[in-house]
Amino acid sequence: MVEETPNLSWEIRVSEGRAGTDPEAPDWEVAELENGVLKDSADIYDNLTLAEAHQIAGMWTKKKEEAEGSAN
Repeated sequence: MVEETPNLSWEIRVSEGRAGTDPEAPDWEVAELENGVLKDSADIYDNLTLAEAHQIAGMWTKKKEEAEGSAN
């Protein structure tokens, strides 16, 4: 049986109950999605500013791309 590797992506969004109107407020979170679905609430990183959320999502995206590149 061949095990399929999940497609990982990261979504930046406003945390539940937060306004998300101030990019400097810790209202943002990054959710790790597997095949477009949140599988585990532990994969949500919250209390971030918008800039921090973009930095984290960008870092993980880069690591994923590097890992995929070295696998080929």
